[in-house]
Amino acid sequence: MTKGFTVGQKYSHEEYMQLSIEEMRKSRGEHIDRADPKVGAVLVDKNGAYFDKAHRGELRVGDHGEFTLLERKHSEKDLSGFTLYTTLEPCVKRNLPKKGCYKRCINARLKKVYIGHYDPDPTVASNGSKLLMNAKIEVGFYDKKYEEIIASENEQFFKEAAKRAEDEITKEIQPAIDPIENELIEFQLHDFSEEAQRTMIDKMGLSYKIGTDAWKGYLSRMKLIKVDEESQTARPTGLGLLLLGQKPEQHFPQARIKFTVWSESEDPKIEDFKGPLVLLPGKIEQYLGFVFPKGFSSRTSFNRTEKVEASYSALYEVIMNAMVHRDYRIDGGRIMVDIDDEKVVVSSPGRPLCTIEQLNSFTAPSFSRNAKIAHIFFEMGLVEERGFGMEELGKVETFGLPKPRFVMENDSLKATLFRLVSPVNETLPDTELLGVDVLREHKSLTTKQYAKISGLKERQARNHLVALVSNKYAKKEGTKYVWIE
Repeated sequence: MTKGFTVGQKYSHEEYMQLSIEEMRKSRGEHIDRADPKVGAVLVDKNGAYFDKAHRGELRVGDHGEFTLLERKHSEKDLSGFTLYTTLEPCVKRNLPKKGCYKRCINARLKKVYIGHYDPDPTVASNGSKLLMNAKIEVGFYDKKYEEIIASENEQFFKEAAKRAEDEITKEIQPAIDPIENELIEFQLHDFSEEAQRTMIDKMGLSYKIGTDAWKGYLSRMKLIKVDEESQTARPTGLGLLLLGQKPEQHFPQARIKFTVWSESEDPKIEDFKGPLVLLPGKIEQYLGFVFPKGFSSRTSFNRTEKVEASYSALYEVIMNAMVHRDYRIDGGRIMVDIDDEKVVVSSPGRPLCTIEQLNSFTAPSFSRNAKIAHIFFEMGLVEERGFGMEELGKVETFGLPKPRFVMENDSLKATLFRLVSPVNETLPDTELLGVDVLREHKSLTTKQYAKISGLKERQARNHLVALVSNKYAKKEGTKYVWIE
């Protein structure tokens, strides 16, 4: 995309993302012994019109792209209410007297920041976006295809950044940005499970040994323990207890996964899973093998000759990603997996960072509110990618099944995976099939209620419901759309 952008003229969200990537490619590095990040930034005024752009090192080698745009170019301008597009998550900390770029965004009083890729350092990933949100700045994320382009252009820098994070020895005590990373004074390191620690070390290919200073250093950098430098004692953080604790449910009773298998001829069968998060995937995969004995041979392969049960791989991925992305601050909000003959519904507490629309269009990026859990699960091979496993979820279509669908309901993200081809999918456009499942479950909804559940704008929600009426799946009664049984 090479086109001129005129100041004061409005362009599309897609075009602003593309422009920032073009600008990113112009970045100038300052080091000869290591790779520097490539960053492009685009500023949009409060009316949605193009204002300016910048890239790393544009005016002075070493200057970050956001700093160049917000302060080197426009320090005297009132940027309040503006929107920033930046290809890399704003940095959190720089050597004094420099400030992290997240602070520059806050000081500029920006209204919204769109981020193309999370910080590649797993010890600080997602901190920049969380600090922006804490400052009441709206945060959005690029679609996955652009995230992948940014990752490819920065491949060497990302590799080196992750390696530096693993090797770095940091003695400085840093405050927790996420409350889940605070120390738990009622727990000790012996409350960690040795099996969980060994499993994490082995599956991540780490060279540490349990109990050594090197292992404790790694746990400290990942915010799994908090070290008191004066007393030289350490305690688990909430994050560490979730991942490695023998009984994390003692502090996080919501950190359980409840399976319910429904049958018309039998009472529902209920199975609860608890314990350290790093050990749950193996237990859940074994359990799924009992629940789905046919066609669910393994996570990585499908048997095309069996009755269509291709949703197994997708189901495993959805459950793993629910563990990674859920909001562990919500008391009483467990992950629920409801299984019947037609579908599987996975309910995960909390609203995702991406939009419901991105999930339903399979363009969701790899951002997570629990970036360290995402990193550990990815390095352990427990998830296909750090995001929502869009590639794995998309495979079910090749087996003739409807695509998985996502909705928000009662502060939980619900993912529905279909085991059978629904008879109600012949005449509706694929984009409107979501309405079938939502309205059939709720029986009666207004446009506003449907928009809230589906995550769509009211205009799109109305189009979905009108399509259901046109195709005789629903009828209009006053302000409500009613499912026809």
